[in-house]
Amino acid sequence: MLATNKTQLLDQQDSSKQNLFELIKVFCEVIEEKQNSIPQVYTISEVAKILKCKTKTVEGHLYNARNLSYLIVGREVRITEEDLKEFLENLRTPCVKVRSLK
Repeated sequence: MLATNKTQLLDQQDSSKQNLFELIKVFCEVIEEKQNSIPQVYTISEVAKILKCKTKTVEGHLYNARNLSYLIVGREVRITEEDLKEFLENLRTPCVKVRSLK
């Protein structure tokens, strides 16, 4: 009788561990989805590092040319990843095919 109670207890512990493992797995998936849904924002200096240019160049696009959208958080300027991608797409020049000389 002790052996059957012990095996039942072990089976319950195994199923509890399995349920806990599944719960942790689902929890991690939810956290990853939430992190992916939060938009990435950059400072002016971070954008300058990404574009490999000076901060003055980025500031020129922000304030003078006004072709790079930005957010103001408090007194700080932030550029979203989406706005940066759109800015880069708009700056891309079209490929021109060169005619061969005959």
